[in-house]
Amino acid sequence: NNLVKFRLIRIVLGNEACDLDSAISACVYAYFLHSTCQSKDEILHVPILNTQPSVFRLRNEIHWLLKENHSNMIFIDDIDLNYLYDKNKLEIILVDHHCLYSKFNKIVTQIIDHHPLKENSIALQDPSKIKIELVGSCCTLIAEEILTSNTNFQMTNEIAYLLTGPILFDTFNFSPSAGRTTEKDKQIYEQLLTYRTLPVDDSTLFKDLKQCASTTTGMSVQDLLQKDVKQVSGPNIRLVISSLPSEYTVEKLIGQLKTMKDIDEFLSNNDNADGVIMLSLETTNDETKRQLGFYIKKYEHMLPINEYIQRGEHNLNLRERGIPINQARIKLFEQRNVQASRKQILPLIENFAKDFAPQNSS
Repeated sequence: NNLVKFRLIRIVLGNEACDLDSAISACVYAYFLHSTCQSKDEILHVPILNTQPSVFRLRNEIHWLLKENHSNMIFIDDIDLNYLYDKNKLEIILVDHHCLYSKFNKIVTQIIDHHPLKENSIALQDPSKIKIELVGSCCTLIAEEILTSNTNFQMTNEIAYLLTGPILFDTFNFSPSAGRTTEKDKQIYEQLLTYRTLPVDDSTLFKDLKQCASTTTGMSVQDLLQKDVKQVSGPNIRLVISSLPSEYTVEKLIGQLKTMKDIDEFLSNNDNADGVIMLSLETTNDETKRQLGFYIKKYEHMLPINEYIQRGEHNLNLRERGIPINQARIKLFEQRNVQASRKQILPLIENFAKDFAPQNSS
């Protein structure tokens, strides 16, 4: 109700997966913009988590890093964005993604992202307001934006701590085998450490975040699939990409399925999607292992996606594995190209969905 008193509401919006990198990027950048704004009585900067509280509750690593402050989060449905849009009071800054598939794309004023650029996805014309670099963590780019700004903003121990967490987490503590680290990630991380007032133990911080992220106690099959999802839609098919909690393999999840009821309900709750692509990651003794699997509701859709995902030009280097249940609509693969994360797989699935045509329509 108090928003109407402001001339402009400028929201900083993370991506729909609402992972650690996305959430911290939105919170820190909104705080920076609010702190340096010269018109606080007229312009309000607000970080928005692009998810629902029921999903955010599964994000143990975010809760741990934010401590008790996670209870103050603002979610996508907490504010009537349509009302603010209609009143010409809304602007949007995107962090950790660069496109909105809605009318709100017209009011995006800035983009900071580290994902591969989608074709014809950016409506923003001012190149000075677009920062897209394929670094390991979006928080690297947020930190760089703050550290190089010509403002009187004072970097604090708390802000530096929040930014270092996702950088460590997304680069797997700068693990060479994960292939997620760039020189900029290392350089910005070292700069952030100069603002830390307490001794920093990189390994302990990373292990604590990893342990929180891999905690699955009390989680149902639907929770495991829902924790980190992105939706992909085409004219004839809708798919969900689910990254399982750290160290929880696709094979283990498939083994938990006694029937398809849980996975079908998960798809129903995600806009009645036609299938789910499941990704998992294990890291032990600096060795990285990945699995990829999928479940498709309609058997006639299995062959097209099965052939597509294994194409050599996609460079996933998949090797099919047997599954512990008798179910023809599920496939499981060892992904031997361990450097291909969801960031690389998502565009492949988007292209599949865009071009997919059911056999009976050809």
